[in-house]
Amino acid sequence: MQFIEAKDQNLAGVLTNKRYKIDAFQREYRWQRKQIEALISDLSICFERYYKEGDTIESYENYDGYYMGPIVLCEDKRSLSVIDGQQRLTSFTLLLIYLHHAQGKLDLPKEQTKDLKQFLYVTKAGKTTLVLNVEARQEVIEHLLNHPDETFNRVKEDIKDDESVRNIIERYEDITKLLPDEINNFQKLPIFIEWLLDKVIMVEVKAYSMENAYTIFETMNDRGLTLNPTEILKGYLLSKIENEKQSDEMNEFWRQRIAEVKTTTDNIDGDLDFFKAWLRAKYAITTRPTRQGAENEDFELIGTQFHAWVKNNPNKTYLKEPNDYYLLIRSDFDFYSDLYQRLYRIKNTHDKDFERIYISSFYTIADSLSYSLFISPISKIDDNKTITEKIQLVGSFIDIYTLNRCIFNKSITHSSIRTAMYDLVKNIRNVKSELLRGTLGEEINKIWNNPENNFSPLQRMDNWGFYHYLFARILYHINSNVAFPLLLRSKKKDSFILFKMFSEDERLEGTDVLAWNSCVNSIAGFCLVRRDDYYNAIDEKLGVEKIKYLWRQGYLPEMNILEFDDNTDILAFINQRSKKLQLYINKLLVF
Repeated sequence: MQFIEAKDQNLAGVLTNKRYKIDAFQREYRWQRKQIEALISDLSICFERYYKEGDTIESYENYDGYYMGPIVLCEDKRSLSVIDGQQRLTSFTLLLIYLHHAQGKLDLPKEQTKDLKQFLYVTKAGKTTLVLNVEARQEVIEHLLNHPDETFNRVKEDIKDDESVRNIIERYEDITKLLPDEINNFQKLPIFIEWLLDKVIMVEVKAYSMENAYTIFETMNDRGLTLNPTEILKGYLLSKIENEKQSDEMNEFWRQRIAEVKTTTDNIDGDLDFFKAWLRAKYAITTRPTRQGAENEDFELIGTQFHAWVKNNPNKTYLKEPNDYYLLIRSDFDFYSDLYQRLYRIKNTHDKDFERIYISSFYTIADSLSYSLFISPISKIDDNKTITEKIQLVGSFIDIYTLNRCIFNKSITHSSIRTAMYDLVKNIRNVKSELLRGTLGEEINKIWNNPENNFSPLQRMDNWGFYHYLFARILYHINSNVAFPLLLRSKKKDSFILFKMFSEDERLEGTDVLAWNSCVNSIAGFCLVRRDDYYNAIDEKLGVEKIKYLWRQGYLPEMNILEFDDNTDILAFINQRSKKLQLYINKLLVF
């Protein structure tokens, strides 16, 4: 009798001719932007490491693979249940849906276009279903396949209240913005797709009873049996402290502080994130070149094996004598782990002194970059006033940098900006406040003065998630009495959704079709409305009546009611609103 089967499988093999189910007692799909960004960043960096100019679709066979860890399955009574791995399988499903549409937009030759639906659907016993066969998610997955451009304004409200469905919608939109342009092009995308399907490897662990499957799952996830990088680093540092009393003292201090970091961040891996941020902020010097085949350097090695990097780079960490190792823990580790926790609280708690950082944290660059930027200029000799000033300066920079890149339709993914951010981390390391302000100001000016960067609220709405956030920022700027999270997307009835004010069908006779479509589909043609007021906003209200209703409900606070009347031209209104929106956007970009 067979109990367990384990084998390597590439992504194509995992998703071919399989029908998976996720039992009702399993977790919801809960990946957030942080997890999907980390996945796409890792995949992109790995692929770019091997790709070189001139490669063809056959070249991927010579690239190395990417290991995605194990998935645990149970084959019982002819069904295949996912015990561990549904977060990754769902995320790869969303990525393949996006790549399916991306191929079509690039108009690739037939021989370079991959049929990705074969990895999304399966036909068995005369029945065709999704490979990841979860009834509650079927409608939203097929919606993304068939109507990707209508993801956020046409999906039924009743299914948006499902946690998994809502996260699927939001993560799909994240993917549309996170896959780097350097890959999403005519030359590279076909190669990337082949590499993804063939070279992304999982270990498929299959049991033949639920009891065995969960035993495997629990064993694999028992963190007490293995040392994580933090424990390995602690062991190395303590071994270098010759004074036994000091070593014991630091062992206990380390244990308590790591527990604090995990509690503060509510993250079992919070300690790992801290060490990466701290070591990059204070000690990393080199960055991997962009050329094909280049090896990882300081910034990258810290991200993958910081414990080994510390051991191999005593000169960069200023560790020479036994007392240096003691002081690294007693002084530096103490100071910066405390600072890291303070930064976490600032980013996640509404404090008036750090309001900009709190608000901007809802749509910002990756934590793997931002925390290093915050920590880099702060020195142990800085007083609290100076530390506060530096935190506020870096927070303002990150906010403006993020807003600028997004309105100029540029990516803020880790992989797309990491080199620039790593260079900035080095440039602002331990600098005084005045120099910090000047350096960050110069970086902002580089964006503003780039002739390729242009923006108008009359440009086409093409990033639902960001512009929902931007409209929320404008509303909050005008009226800060409302709780900012309520302005963002959520399943709460009094939350806000992005609303297209006028449809193509509302065009008056004699109005130019192109001009009308351009305006009503522009950023200025949208606003935020409360979820429970959505149908009131569209119910039998046309033209100026709709404008007046939206204004009375507080959805157009940037407009003056005296500026339009019953004879107001809709196109003129949208053009006028465009100018008002630009004024408020400029206010948000003040350093």
